[in-house]
Amino acid sequence: MFYSMRLFVLVICLFACARTMGQATGSFHVNGNANTFYPVSFLDAAWSMNIPSEMILGRSSTHQDASWHGSVIASFSFHVTSGGNGSQFINVTQAHNSGSTGIPLIAGWQDVTADNASQRIVVWLRGNTTYQYRANVYIDPVVYDGIQNALPFVAGSFSLNTKASVDPHINQNGLYSQYTAFYTGPGLNYLGGNLGIGTISLNGHRLAVEGSIGARKIKVDQATWADYVFAAGYKLRSIPEVEAFIKTHQHLPDIPSGNEVQEDGLDVGEMDKMLLQKVEELTLYLIDQHKKIESLTLKLNEQAAVVDSLNAAMRCIKK
Repeated sequence: MFYSMRLFVLVICLFACARTMGQATGSFHVNGNANTFYPVSFLDAAWSMNIPSEMILGRSSTHQDASWHGSVIASFSFHVTSGGNGSQFINVTQAHNSGSTGIPLIAGWQDVTADNASQRIVVWLRGNTTYQYRANVYIDPVVYDGIQNALPFVAGSFSLNTKASVDPHINQNGLYSQYTAFYTGPGLNYLGGNLGIGTISLNGHRLAVEGSIGARKIKVDQATWADYVFAAGYKLRSIPEVEAFIKTHQHLPDIPSGNEVQEDGLDVGEMDKMLLQKVEELTLYLIDQHKKIESLTLKLNEQAAVVDSLNAAMRCIKK
């Protein structure tokens, strides 16, 4: 009897360990609407083993549940803070096809253990959809769709409901890293796509930066330069014309206004060319003024010589 009890306990322990540590596979269905994202919680069962929990959410067939319903393969690596222990992260790589719905399948994710020991993350998944999973530990998916479990999801101070749209920081096709993504060494590091730093609004640019850029040297390729100002046929505005333009428009000719720069930004290379144009025009004005001053100086010297001669003549007459 004693040995039978020990064997029973051993079997239970082995089953529990296998459930926690062994590879887990399965599927679940999120009810509700296909245009709404519902919270699904997953257990970080590897937390006490001092390793990340690794989970893959998959839908290889876009026709599962309905024709062209959408497909996704998303790999999650995560470790929760569990009451503020720190070293938490959620890193995700996914490839996604929204199908004919036009709606992605994953809207966001969050560690919900800052003030509790639930050891769970929440992933918002599109409703009316079936998902498969595979993980390195038992992840215990729990769906909060108002049918399988009531909304909202609650853990500690966290009370999470559905989402109507995808979070702006989500990368639907590629890598999301909660911290610094990588450090590269010497050699060529090539990025074939577009890049936003601190912003997701590229506005047609290859590179968009929200904030300042520090550099020792910046070189801008420029197709044309402003030396045409010194060409023989260049029409230089008169000073009165420039003055009249400034009074009317409140900025220099050929230079964009403050409102235009605020609305459209400025092309650094083109602006340097326009500023050089103004410097070259100022140089021409200075040369012209120099010539006029030299001419006036010559006339003044001639007049001074005449005055000196007249003064000498007057002195002779007085004698």
